[in-house]
Amino acid sequence: MPSPTTTEPRGAAPVTRRYRATVRTRLALTCAALLTGAGVVMLAIVNLFMRVVPTYDLVSATSSTPALTAPPSVTEPVPDGVEPTAAAIATPANELVVTSTDQLLNVLLIASVVVLLVLAVIGVAVGWVVAGRMLKPLKHISGAVRQAARGDLRHRIRMTGPRDEISELAADFDDMLAQLERSFAASTRFASNASHELLTPLATTRAMLDVAIAQQPAAADAQPDTGVDRALLGRLRAMNERSIETAEALLDLAQIETSTAKAEQVDLAQVAAEVAQACAHEAAAKGITVTLDLGPALIDGEPVLARQLLTNLLQNAIRHNAPGGFASVTTGPAGPGLGASVRVENSGPRLEADAVAALAEPFARAGRRPSASSTRGHGLGLSIVSAIVTRFQGDLVLEARSAGGLLVVATFPAR
Repeated sequence: MPSPTTTEPRGAAPVTRRYRATVRTRLALTCAALLTGAGVVMLAIVNLFMRVVPTYDLVSATSSTPALTAPPSVTEPVPDGVEPTAAAIATPANELVVTSTDQLLNVLLIASVVVLLVLAVIGVAVGWVVAGRMLKPLKHISGAVRQAARGDLRHRIRMTGPRDEISELAADFDDMLAQLERSFAASTRFASNASHELLTPLATTRAMLDVAIAQQPAAADAQPDTGVDRALLGRLRAMNERSIETAEALLDLAQIETSTAKAEQVDLAQVAAEVAQACAHEAAAKGITVTLDLGPALIDGEPVLARQLLTNLLQNAIRHNAPGGFASVTTGPAGPGLGASVRVENSGPRLEADAVAALAEPFARAGRRPSASSTRGHGLGLSIVSAIVTRFQGDLVLEARSAGGLLVVATFPAR
């Protein structure tokens, strides 16, 4: 699977992102570091205080011998001829005996370090749990961002709970989505209404031109120079037809973005075979060899839009090709765990990466000014393809072939 085409500013070094731990991990480690740091400071102060301020007067355990009136029972046997000492009698074997100031301070230091380590582990665990609860609302925001990136502007977060920085961020994001949805709906309505308004006079003009062209042979005897008028009418008819195609493409683009049709199972291989048969005459007229490698490619989508997707891709490969070139269509699974893909490749002139990246924009063409009249088409083919792929929640990749021509790969999620 080819990698997506990306464009970098000219002269700019490629941007590489180094690995960083997640925010939750960093918050947990920060909490543990603060707790451990506070423990270290407290440990240092306590040990310094215990070593400098107090004056110790420890009594040795052996000095308590006269005070012993009756030796307690000794659990361990005493060898014959050896009298047990007072310290051995008074102190069991499993007890810690401190007989000097240094021993006392060392025991205090060891105990403090052990407690400090336990606090560090507890700090990491508590910080991990607290950070997870604090960052949990961000998952809802991330989900809304992903849906908006796929073109779904109707989703809202609607976060409830106390007002804080995260809830304000969610509210601002909802407001942004609402404004984007209104702007997008307004632009779509404008394109749809403008297309409808343009189609009516254009269709009327086409009918008038057809009548004028049909009447030209009858007036040939009376007007010897009508051949020039007929050629002019033919050019006007061609330009009128081109305008109608552009208006219809704009209307199709608006309808794709506002369609509410229910998705169903579509096999891209079957659709590609039908589209290739429909475009065979146009390919033969230009000497383009069309090859098909069709494997099962099931997706969820509208059949009408799937046919329009394959039609635009194949027509783009035929019309923007060199005479006698080739065009290939391949369908099949995208890979393990992925959905289906369709791959359309064609020969043609060499393309720049910057031009390829802009081909999905409306009225854009590689190597020519937008909407150039020298080539058949209306400059909206790949824009319609991009809109359909986005509606099917897929990914579209455009790449320039090193030998010339274009490679288009559309990948769709698993059903």
